[in-house]
Amino acid sequence: MSVDIVDENQNAGTYTLQQMLPGSPTGDMSVAGFCRSPSKNIGETMQFSVDGPATVIRIFRMGYYNGINFREVDSIVNTPATQPAPVEISNSNGATSASNWTVTAEWDIPADAVSGIYFAMIRNAANNDAFYAGPFVVRDDDAEADIIYKTSDATWGSAYNYYGTKVQPRGKNFYGIGGVGNIMERAHAGSYHRPIITRGEVVQTYIWACELPLVSFLERNGYSVKYITSVDLDQQGVNVLTTGKIFLSSGHDEYWSQNMWDGVASFRDDYAGHSIFMSGNEVFWRTRFEYDGDEVIQWCYKDTMPGPAGVTRNPGDPLDPVTWTGTWIDTRWSGGTPTEELTNTRFGMNGVYDFDAVIPWSNHKVWWASPLHDLPLGTVTFQKIIGFEADHVRPVGPEESFRILASYTRAAPGGLSDINGQRYDVPGNVEWGIASRRVESGAVIVGFGTCQWAWALDTTHERGFGTPANDSARQFTINLLNDLGAAPATLMAGRTLLAPASLNEYGSIPGDIPPDTPWRDAAGNPLTAYVLVDGELVETTTVF
Repeated sequence: MSVDIVDENQNAGTYTLQQMLPGSPTGDMSVAGFCRSPSKNIGETMQFSVDGPATVIRIFRMGYYNGINFREVDSIVNTPATQPAPVEISNSNGATSASNWTVTAEWDIPADAVSGIYFAMIRNAANNDAFYAGPFVVRDDDAEADIIYKTSDATWGSAYNYYGTKVQPRGKNFYGIGGVGNIMERAHAGSYHRPIITRGEVVQTYIWACELPLVSFLERNGYSVKYITSVDLDQQGVNVLTTGKIFLSSGHDEYWSQNMWDGVASFRDDYAGHSIFMSGNEVFWRTRFEYDGDEVIQWCYKDTMPGPAGVTRNPGDPLDPVTWTGTWIDTRWSGGTPTEELTNTRFGMNGVYDFDAVIPWSNHKVWWASPLHDLPLGTVTFQKIIGFEADHVRPVGPEESFRILASYTRAAPGGLSDINGQRYDVPGNVEWGIASRRVESGAVIVGFGTCQWAWALDTTHERGFGTPANDSARQFTINLLNDLGAAPATLMAGRTLLAPASLNEYGSIPGDIPPDTPWRDAAGNPLTAYVLVDGELVETTTVF
């Protein structure tokens, strides 16, 4: 059995993104609710808890329905309820959970449902605003798929979600009070059992900002893709990946547990599964999950940071009583692990930025049939793809195993991360790039090092709506996926499907490499990048 995205997307869409947006940034809190599990398999039942007078919940799937991104797949009855006050999670420094809310609605997921990202729309009494329970994922555990897409739910569903109480919804998250507050006031935990209001103050972290355009692109082109969450990867490890060829991380995939890391590493090393990190600031905070029935609580004490208020300790001293939950890269942690070992990139540029990248002509096959390759040694400007946060390329292992497929260096006006991930005001340039590496199993790892590559693939996303898509980026992505074993069934107009390349194009298995050999760009030349000097682009050769 395989996932048939093509048949699914023959259905008529219901709402565009603009039509889906609730009238207020957080959604209408008078009908706030949540789904009681971040995902369910086909044939299982998803439960919802809603506060307020709503009597109907409409279920939508996110995809690409002839240019419309949301299709209503069902409508279910909701029982009006006045829910109790959420409870505080013990030892969490102020985090709350609505696990004490009663179940007010259930959706029996059809056995023939198509894996995807779903939303439960709860309309208010006046029918002029709504709240969304979710998003949540419908899995198809037994189906085979070329691509297994993991949502960044640990970021938008827990870490940045600042829902507090019914009386004061603006509560704590991993950043303090509100979207990004005072880190000294941070909570140590984030429950999945509460309404999600991330979008209210940190819209750039929400799924509609960075993940929607990639989902739209994949489904528009008819890729065989199925969906999982961070929680599924933590719970099931490599077993949730073995029915696919490519693991795909997207958007702002900031929070990763040890189980998640180990699962993807095993998929790569033991099953020769490819991994693509089409994400930025990814795998930055080491986190852990606890489970109580369907409730998921994510813990991240941010051991790397000072505080919290009232606690005397040095930054980097362990704070979490169970295990380290600071940054993965923190040199003060005995288990400190360079992120590039998993992703080929390391977090560099903090903040909310939308920078263009000027990428020079390349003869690497991944660019063939794109306008960039067709230009005579020219350049193409990719609008707003370096952001909203971005990574440095960091080569790992011998040169022959590593390829830099695109590169661009520019000033980081707000500063860069330090070596521990504690401060983000270090002067310098972000050395951004797309990098591939082959490992001994034959698997290929590709790191994009930015949250917003998908903006170059599709114009529909809540933040930066209408940023022009880029034909070179689209062709690059099609070539890359095809080379790694995922061919589009409904290739978009204007693009070309080439014969797959030898995977050696993405790095051969290492042999004896001369020491101090400079890293090469896609054309085989020493890595070429650009630096901003007094506002002017100056070509430079960087040797990492």
